Amino acid sequence: MSPSSSSAITRRRLLGMSGASAAALALAACGGGDSGGASSTGALTWYMWSGSNAEADAWKYVGDLVTKADATTKLTFQTSTFNDFWTKLTSQAASGNSADIVGMQAQRAPQFQQLLVPLDDSLEAMGVNPADFDSSIYDGMKVNGKLVALPYDFGPSVIFYNRTAFQAAGLPEPAIGWTQDDFLTAAKALTKGAFYGFNPASAIDAVLPFVLSQHGVAAVNDAGELDIDNDAWKQTLQWYADLITKEKVAPPVPAANTAAANTNQFLSGNAAMTIDGPWSLINARSTAKFEVGIAPMPAGASGSRTVTAGSGFGVSTACKDPERAKKAIAVLTGVEAEEYLGTQGRAFPSRTAQQSAWYEGNKLDAAKEVMDFSIENSIPFRTTATWTQVNDTFNRYAVSAYNGDSTVADLVSRVQAQSGAK
Repeated sequence: MSPSSSSAITRRRLLGMSGASAAALALAACGGGDSGGASSTGALTWYMWSGSNAEADAWKYVGDLVTKADATTKLTFQTSTFNDFWTKLTSQAASGNSADIVGMQAQRAPQFQQLLVPLDDSLEAMGVNPADFDSSIYDGMKVNGKLVALPYDFGPSVIFYNRTAFQAAGLPEPAIGWTQDDFLTAAKALTKGAFYGFNPASAIDAVLPFVLSQHGVAAVNDAGELDIDNDAWKQTLQWYADLITKEKVAPPVPAANTAAANTNQFLSGNAAMTIDGPWSLINARSTAKFEVGIAPMPAGASGSRTVTAGSGFGVSTACKDPERAKKAIAVLTGVEAEEYLGTQGRAFPSRTAQQSAWYEGNKLDAAKEVMDFSIENSIPFRTTATWTQVNDTFNRYAVSAYNGDSTVADLVSRVQAQSGAK
């Protein structure tokens, strides 16, 4: 979404923790300092985001597969929460001091292309066949025609909903064909006191699928430029803000809002619906005390539309042993790793033959129709080379706009003007 999702779609959108939990996870999962580069022959550092101990454990399991495949290679796993990951990686890229292997979202690849070693000429030596991967996310990992990371997951931004709450309220569960009117009707019926029908988020990817469904307009135009200061975006953003200020089916967005905090509100049982991606299922399974369902985006005037996004692993230009690191990421995105991550709910595998593991391992055979439909009715999550700046600026001004303290016109004009998005 991966994945978020961000994430959502989306995305990713991707879960975070309280400061104490993050610190505990860092101590448990990080095996080295901040500096990158192999410290000795066979030793590689690997930096990846995690949103829970269950997620970190999944990554460490996959990292052990590298040593299993080659006993001379040892990965030192380093992690941080999703938002902190991009801040730290930006600093590392500027200083030339990044880990040997780094996690990478497709939508952020244009920003970090100078940090990543092109892989195209090494695929045969790595034992990688491009035909084994979903073409949309494989191509999404290319920048200017060069493959800069191998994907491990992808998926559409979808609606996660509390099946238990829907059933208790006697409401029909969201399904293919439901509309935004159905979405609002359900959200109103489910909102009771501090329990809301929908939990909003300030990230741009949390509203993008709604814009696509209402108007068929993305955030980035065909020229590759940010283009949100238009009537389509303003209308949908006002509709989104009205869920909070007018319809009262969503809580005010907190000033310190993150995609992780948004998802955690849903998983804590404080809202009946949220937007997320299949990569978040591992945290839903380990955290939620209710049954989680997955539905396509509710249809608007342009139908049920969404974005697909995904993540993978690239080799840093700071790596002193790039050939070893390339072989390592081939294992991290290999068949065994994909089957494991799919079964655990951490990834909807980018390898098409392994996607069944996500359904079978999580008893979600019924979700296949929803996933197939959402993927078919999606577009790739296109971004700009300054997407982190775009996302940060949007987050900052969306809070006041959504809560009714400023206007959506002010939001889009400020983001368009300040993001340097070309």
